Amino acid sequence: MVRTACVSALACLSFAADPPVAPMTVCEVLRDLPAYEGKDVAVLGRYSFRSSGTWVGEQACQPALTGAATLTLVEDKEAPKLPESYTLDAVALHRKLVEVQHRTSLGKFRFGTPDYDRWAVIYGRVGKRGGGAALVFRGSGVIVMLTGQE
Repeated sequence: MVRTACVSALACLSFAADPPVAPMTVCEVLRDLPAYEGKDVAVLGRYSFRSSGTWVGEQACQPALTGAATLTLVEDKEAPKLPESYTLDAVALHRKLVEVQHRTSLGKFRFGTPDYDRWAVIYGRVGKRGGGAALVFRGSGVIVMLTGQE
């Protein structure tokens, strides 16, 4: 009887937990921007930090997009919080990171830090800002920097 109760409890817990989140690439989001606008997503791409701003992007998309493949990053304390059981889908993350790395490279800087360009997954809400696409995020706590070996 106790064994049945434990098995039932574990089964309920496994159904109650949110499934792992499969990150979307910048190209996937921009390819169907109206469908993602206003939605909370985890976006994978090249995180770029410059004096002019920050963004997540890719150099090229397959098939090609018109315009730059970038989402401007906008930090806002009202942006979505991470789900309580936020876990990235490791298999999807690895597969998509390999794809992105074939189309995009990190910048090499003569001066400064290599942190200007890094691989990252950023959780936020897709929207439009200043005529372009943006990802509104809560702060550095929703940015997962990747080594490129994931």
